[in-house]
Amino acid sequence: MMHDTDITELMDCYSRLLDICVSLEEVADGLPDNVPIAQCQMLARTVAEQLVTTHAREGRVLMPRLLASGRAGLQRVAERLRQEHDFDHQAAMEIEEALRDLIWGRSILSPDAIGYMLRSFFESVRRHVYAEQDLLDLLEDIAPTDRVVH
Repeated sequence: MMHDTDITELMDCYSRLLDICVSLEEVADGLPDNVPIAQCQMLARTVAEQLVTTHAREGRVLMPRLLASGRAGLQRVAERLRQEHDFDHQAAMEIEEALRDLIWGRSILSPDAIGYMLRSFFESVRRHVYAEQDLLDLLEDIAPTDRVVH
């Protein structure tokens, strides 16, 4: 059974990620005319860090529950999530680099390309968070007797 504290901490991580998505959307919406330097600096420092923190928490809270379910489908979901985490981390590093380049005015990307990159990232992260929140709800509904044991 997942402990309430574990779930609360994971949900807090999700909330922080969603807040970052809102900030990234604000930056994307302001391009090319408005580059909020302070906001971009904060985002460049926190995007990958918060993603890593959230993925680590999922590794302690969500993944073990998926793998222990005994259901092949949920075990495949765990593996897919691990792969998505790798992709998300790489994308976060690219976002950080793009934001730093934007701040310093040395971007080789057009403002439209940066906006597209930010939108692709935050929409992907939002879908990821919402799917994992749904998984948590689903796992809470699965009683121990519902689990298939091999």
